[in-house]
Amino acid sequence: MANTDYRDAVRILFLLNEKASEPNLDPSTNVEFPLRFKGEMRLQALDFWVRYPDYLADELVAQFDSTGDRTKLAAARSIFDANEPSERAIPMLRKYYGAYEHLDTVMAILAMSRLVKPITLQNSLGKNRQHFLISGKVADLCQEIVSDHPIFDWYLQRARLVVEVADGRGGVALKARQHQQKEYHDSKIGDLIPTIAERVQKRLEEIAA
Repeated sequence: MANTDYRDAVRILFLLNEKASEPNLDPSTNVEFPLRFKGEMRLQALDFWVRYPDYLADELVAQFDSTGDRTKLAAARSIFDANEPSERAIPMLRKYYGAYEHLDTVMAILAMSRLVKPITLQNSLGKNRQHFLISGKVADLCQEIVSDHPIFDWYLQRARLVVEVADGRGGVALKARQHQQKEYHDSKIGDLIPTIAERVQKRLEEIAA
């Protein structure tokens, strides 16, 4: 497997480990897997904000505009101060429902180590929905990864920020929010989602003026 596969696995593991997960109430699995993350669409939407710092910054600015919370504005500015839209972006393809990337390899890595157990459930409409059961070993492992490889601390901190910005919203709501960005929505299926860095930076300059 490529090094990027393991990097992707760590990034996804940090997202699954954060407060976006909830207690797993199934007694047949919750001893080994005490947490449950609901929804692949939700995971893809959270991962999009990790991979596109410019879109995350735009969401932070939008939340500042609606709440006046200057910590959101400061976080957005720090993204550009660190040149993250150029140096940290990991492009995603536009699929039918929006930004998407197959997680098969990532989940195979995590499942092989008994860190995550993907399960498929049917919702009330009879449609399959992917959930991910999270091992009790994951929290300590995430801290161990950062301790042994400090370069991954950025991903850990970014996962925490993204989960905070998502504010409990599900996959449908997060995707709908991301589709409100014209560049995201109008990109052609099969193309890479384009950057909005120039527009967001201009908005930050307007706020500072």
